[in-house]
Amino acid sequence: MAIFETSEQLYGYISELFAEIATLPEARETLNTLTLSVQFNYTAPDCTMTLTAANGEYHIIRGACDNATPDVELTMTGDVAHRFWTGELNVMGAITTREIGVVGSLGKVMRLAPLIKTAVRYNRDRQTTCE
Repeated sequence: MAIFETSEQLYGYISELFAEIATLPEARETLNTLTLSVQFNYTAPDCTMTLTAANGEYHIIRGACDNATPDVELTMTGDVAHRFWTGELNVMGAITTREIGVVGSLGKVMRLAPLIKTAVRYNRDRQTTCE
């Protein structure tokens, strides 16, 4: 059985996670340095989200980037996304085996690494607290 049965569940999970980590000082620090747009294309369930970060602000919108081509596109299933955001996935291994598809500069993806690490750490702590 899939972790996320509907695109609404997946979108809610990612949106809530980013809303919560944006309040953390280390995430704010990283956001202040980013000028980037990343489109996440999910399957099973089908869902597209775009993260844009610039001038210390970020936005997650449901759907594709309206005004420009994203700097990077990441494609994965909902289950891979869950493993990604909980730190249970070797991201470079997943890219190599194409569990995660990447279109665009891998260097730009690496700019997200500090934010992703903060999100994973926060998400793990949150899940441990809820259990």
